[in-house]
Amino acid sequence: MSETENARLLSIIIPFFNNEDFLGDSLESLLRQVDDDIEIVLIDDGSTDRSVAVAQRVLDRYPHPHVTFVTQQNGGIANARNVGLQHASGQYVTFLDGDDLLSHHYLSTLRPLLRSGRYELIDFKYHIFKDTPPKDLSPAEPAFSASDFTQGISCLTPLFSRSMWHLWNRVFHRSLLIGESFEPGRRYEDVIFTPFFYFKTRKIGHINHELYFYRDNSLGITRNVKEKDIEDMLFAMQKMLNFAKQHSHDNAIKQLAALMVLNCFNEVKAMSRKLYGYYFYPEKIQVAFRQAALLCNGTAVPRKKVRQMQYAYIDTWLSKIRWMIKK
Repeated sequence: MSETENARLLSIIIPFFNNEDFLGDSLESLLRQVDDDIEIVLIDDGSTDRSVAVAQRVLDRYPHPHVTFVTQQNGGIANARNVGLQHASGQYVTFLDGDDLLSHHYLSTLRPLLRSGRYELIDFKYHIFKDTPPKDLSPAEPAFSASDFTQGISCLTPLFSRSMWHLWNRVFHRSLLIGESFEPGRRYEDVIFTPFFYFKTRKIGHINHELYFYRDNSLGITRNVKEKDIEDMLFAMQKMLNFAKQHSHDNAIKQLAALMVLNCFNEVKAMSRKLYGYYFYPEKIQVAFRQAALLCNGTAVPRKKVRQMQYAYIDTWLSKIRWMIKK
């Protein structure tokens, strides 16, 4: 990440690829509310449609003095985010995907918290929509809370139980991002990246209001599962397993890591069934699941789930029989 003496308060990184239908609305939702303290970093990841022209038209309509617009050959979303990080110079960094929208209250809500300098990681609620964005309501006064670490990191249990690791509903202090990058060539880069930052700081805040509107796009990765997605989710699981092993003396970390690993396990199960019609687990996946079972045993992860991890071949056998009967 670049360093400047007069850094903007917030850098917003916007990677996009073939988003011509939605990119204009996405950029307008941001540019209508920016001030001089905001830096915008646009990354065109080799679009072959009219996305670049759409972006330029909106930028011309809403001129802003702090815009970096990078065009590059397609390298994947993780690479595009890394390029964005290299160009970002703000005190804080966040992300906006090219088919989503920001609340009208996005910056007015975030700005006082960022200016206070008290928090290094802030997350906020979001709303999923398909065609029509939701009604954009003003946040209530008591919409903010800070993580209470007086009893240790167990205060993060609800967050790790949900295991929703989106990048775009979080703001990171630049100090947390030094030396960090996204895994090139990986999808589900947010699952691989985000959860580990909650172990790096205790200056964490939560905004209990919807500031981000996520478009349920039929072209999104959750709707278009590929075989490699299983590999990438297993990569995320293995990264957390390795992290927990490095901190094997810390039971609190183990408890949280197990919840994230459980989520990865459930995602792999769902992907496998969607791809093959049943729970197909090659030996490599079974080995990873057995490692997950060792971590999750004795934690809040249900015993039934631990057994499914440990004896994944039984899941394969039973689900394949049911699948063949239905065919």
